[in-house]
Amino acid sequence: MLQINITPKKILKYKKKLENKLKIKIILLNDSIKISGKAEDEYFAEKVFQAIEFDFHIDDALLLTDENYMLEIIDIKNISKRKNMEEVRARIIGTQGRTLKLLQEISNCEIKLKNNNVSILGDFEDVQIAIDALKKLIKGSKQSNVYQFLERRKKESKLLDKGL
Repeated sequence: MLQINITPKKILKYKKKLENKLKIKIILLNDSIKISGKAEDEYFAEKVFQAIEFDFHIDDALLLTDENYMLEIIDIKNISKRKNMEEVRARIIGTQGRTLKLLQEISNCEIKLKNNNVSILGDFEDVQIAIDALKKLIKGSKQSNVYQFLERRKKESKLLDKGL
C-alpha cells in the first residue's frame, strides 16, 4: 500500500474511473490518499496522481500509463538567477497566456505552471525539447528566439524519425 500526498477532493470526482483504468484501489484520507494494487500499477498511479495534483486534466494524466509518455517538473528557482520569481512566471505565461499556449502548441506537450514549478506532460522526445525551450525562456532568452528554437528542434526530430 502506498500513501500519496494529494488533495483527495481532486480524486473524489474521478475515483471509479481512476480505479478502473489504473487497476488499483483508492482509499481517501483527510489530506492524502492510499492506493493498493500491483507494484507496477501503483507506480503508474503515483505518476497520474502527481499530474492531477499539477492540475492536468484527468485524461491527459492517464496518458502516463503509456510508457512513451512522461511528466517532468522543473523548479524555476533552480534555473533562474533572478530574485523576482513573479517576473519569471510572467515570462512563461506571456501576455494573456499567449507564450504558454504557443509553447504547448509547438512542443506538442501540456504545460502547467504552479507556484515556482513548471510541469510538462507529453511524449518523451517532445518533453525533452520543451524542457530545453523552457530553460532558455527562464534564463531570459527572447520569446521569439525560444519559438524558433522549438520549431528547429521539432523539424530536426521529424527528420531523424524519417531517417534523413
